[in-house]
Amino acid sequence: MKFKSVFFVLFISLLMVCCSEVKYYKWQTASEIDLIYKCENSKILIANRITKDKNLDDSQSLDYLFRGLDRQGSIATANFLLDTLKKMGFLAQYIDLPLANLNKTDDTLDIYTIKNILQTNNACLLISMDYFNVYFDENIQETRQESSIDYGGATIYLASRKAVFRAILRVYDNNGLIQVFDFSHEPIYHASGNTKAEAFVNISRTQNFTINWGNAFARNIINQLFPPQMSTIRNIYVNTNKDFKIAYKYLKEKEFKKAKEIYEKYIEIDNDKILKAKAIYNLAVVYELLGEPEIAISLAEQSYDIYKHDLAWSYINYLKMKRIGEDE
Repeated sequence: MKFKSVFFVLFISLLMVCCSEVKYYKWQTASEIDLIYKCENSKILIANRITKDKNLDDSQSLDYLFRGLDRQGSIATANFLLDTLKKMGFLAQYIDLPLANLNKTDDTLDIYTIKNILQTNNACLLISMDYFNVYFDENIQETRQESSIDYGGATIYLASRKAVFRAILRVYDNNGLIQVFDFSHEPIYHASGNTKAEAFVNISRTQNFTINWGNAFARNIINQLFPPQMSTIRNIYVNTNKDFKIAYKYLKEKEFKKAKEIYEKYIEIDNDKILKAKAIYNLAVVYELLGEPEIAISLAEQSYDIYKHDLAWSYINYLKMKRIGEDE
């Protein structure tokens, strides 16, 4: 009976540890991480392309506060990425790049620029913060809280339920592959105030706010990059439907022609452009594996024309960079 009690206590303790939220990042060394990019002997570059403020007249306006938060959030993220990589044992360097277009979320660098930057700096990876925007999302249901103890009975507007940010960060490697991290509608926490304006004034006066924000965001990116969360070859679309799952099994068994026949069934469909684009993209991968890179590029471009998905854009860059390398 005593043994069962001890076992039960140990079991509950283990369960609590496993289910607890990990709030702090545990530093690791480069040797402990299996990097897909193998950056042991070259640098990882960090760039922040959105550091300039708009010229705003009213320093008390919400627009001014929003823009200030955009800037602080992007700088905090870049700094923490740099600091994190150094603590992990990598060579990391901040570099200046041309400013991204703040009015659009897709301002991807071309493959020739990437190649030149990486070669010039003896680097294997470029991590670039390209878009960062803070705003109120009116679609998020407003939450109000009353507490006579904490707030003297006042109704407090919790801006954290309405204020959100969107950030887009791109990772370029020397093969022309681009990984896009799109963090949409991430909530801003601890932004309480009676009005929206007051909430943002409170944010701007909170010194640790953007630091914690940038740290959490950077940690999320690091965890996704090292090790990479990739379960498929060439980033194939697998879980789209049952046919795609069957085709993926054929690809793993190197039965390329059988996979090709499955994807080709979807080329003529017109009622679902996203499904069609994914099928054509997967077909492009098949042709690359069959040793037909030009057909692969053509199909990937067709896929991107139908549906502007980042997977196809990255794959096109990868294939073109691979072709440049073979021509040299």
